[in-house]
Amino acid sequence: MSPFLNKDCRKCSIKFEITASDQAFYVKMQVPEPTLCPACRMQRRTTFRNERNLYMRKCDATGRDIISVYPPDSPFKIYDQTVWWGDSWNAVEYGRDFDFNRPFFEQFYELALDVPRINLQNRNCENSEYCHDCSGSINSYLCFNGGNMRDSHYCTTYGMGSTDCMDMFWSLASELCYEGIKVFGAYHCFWCFNCAGISDCYFCEDLRECKNCFGCVGLRQREYCIHNQPVGKEKYEQFMKEWNWTRENIKIAKEKLTALRLQVPRKNLEIQNSENCLGDYISNSKNCTFAFDVIDSENVKYFWDGMANNGMDCFNAGINTNFVYECVAVYSSTNIKFCNKCSESSDLLYCDFCMQCEHCFGCIGLQRKKYCILNKQYSEEEYFKMRDRLIKHMEITEERGEFFPASLSPFGYNDSMAQEYFPLSREDALKSGLTWNDYKNPKPEGLKYIPARNLPESIEEVSDDIVNWALECNGCQKFFKITPWELKFYHKEGLPIPKLCPDCRHFERKGKINPRKLYDRTCMKCDAEMKTSYAADRPEIVYCEKCYLESLG
Repeated sequence: MSPFLNKDCRKCSIKFEITASDQAFYVKMQVPEPTLCPACRMQRRTTFRNERNLYMRKCDATGRDIISVYPPDSPFKIYDQTVWWGDSWNAVEYGRDFDFNRPFFEQFYELALDVPRINLQNRNCENSEYCHDCSGSINSYLCFNGGNMRDSHYCTTYGMGSTDCMDMFWSLASELCYEGIKVFGAYHCFWCFNCAGISDCYFCEDLRECKNCFGCVGLRQREYCIHNQPVGKEKYEQFMKEWNWTRENIKIAKEKLTALRLQVPRKNLEIQNSENCLGDYISNSKNCTFAFDVIDSENVKYFWDGMANNGMDCFNAGINTNFVYECVAVYSSTNIKFCNKCSESSDLLYCDFCMQCEHCFGCIGLQRKKYCILNKQYSEEEYFKMRDRLIKHMEITEERGEFFPASLSPFGYNDSMAQEYFPLSREDALKSGLTWNDYKNPKPEGLKYIPARNLPESIEEVSDDIVNWALECNGCQKFFKITPWELKFYHKEGLPIPKLCPDCRHFERKGKINPRKLYDRTCMKCDAEMKTSYAADRPEIVYCEKCYLESLG
């Protein structure tokens, strides 16, 4: 086995490296080496995940109106989740023989068009009908990719006991927080970024175990500070008493924070309590390479949003998952390859939304099944013979070892997570053979509406009647609503009503996080070579970890 190989990506033509350890992993997983570079592989996978685009449509089983991640003109058969999880249908009924005269992916797509798909994923949720990819949520609205949350609005990748929060991204175990990004274990904090263990902090960044701080950056175990200056309890409380949450004051506070953050050194990478790891926002992990937003993991590579052991090339996968390759949203599973949204399963290949299954190939929507191919039941002996024959067939058709083609995604490219990380124009997407969703949600009927730019500057000027109006977003011009719970939150905290819709606010927050790329730079203090998620033309002061820790005093 050679130390490493340099290959040309068959899509973008750039060279990428396959190391000896990569080759050993491919041998163990019994898969061929990839033909696409890591970025193109990630782009292909993320086309299969629509996290936050919702539509009103009819359930294809009952005809009732439902909320779904699939638009009304989707070619797929969509069932309300109560029907999908019920006993009125069985995915095995859609099983079929495999035709060895045709490509596998072509036949898989035909199966996908026939097997009902679930409209949303909300498991064990209460009064959270407008959430997706959530579990254990109570009284929550437009929250995505979260769990164990209560009384929360507009939060993404969020939960773990969080409550009474709004407009949060990648934030866990927090309470009474607003406009937070990468905030963990926080209480009553607004406009904070990359903070942990904080309380009553506002417009702060990179704080740990702090409280009563305003406009601060890079502090540790401090309190009663304004713009990084300790002012004492009396002066701080007087400052906050005189502070008003007007749009102008908020704008000025953000500008001062931006100026301060350019004076305070940044750490090259956010890696905590980890060994031999390379990436950004990694914690409690070991041997993780080119990993982003990974926790409690070991031996993973090219992993985004994960919690797993022994895996490569995955997006949003983990929680008791081991030996996983080229997958999206796989949980509590072992030996899973080229699968999408499968859980509590083992030994699956090319499966989509299968739960508690074993030894299945090319199946969709199965529950508690084993030895199935294209949803058809086989005996154990027949299954393994067919599986081996099918793998050889895919070698001939040059399909083996590749994730599902992006053209097979059930979502338009613009509705998928790929558009967030690898944006394309409609024209370029269609030229690449991708699909595009042109459906637009209709304007709300029976509601008065006003441009959000005409909203009053302070919450005191807003009438309770605002919940009966539709607001036109200042950014994308889509219409959005203010819910009674939301209005109560603004009134309680004295916050002005936002002029941007929830989606525009989400993408504004997401844009503040460094891209999931690594650059070669030198430390701006000691000149040591380092990897960082800050590009060389960025204005921040970037230190290696050693110099950064020294700068904290």
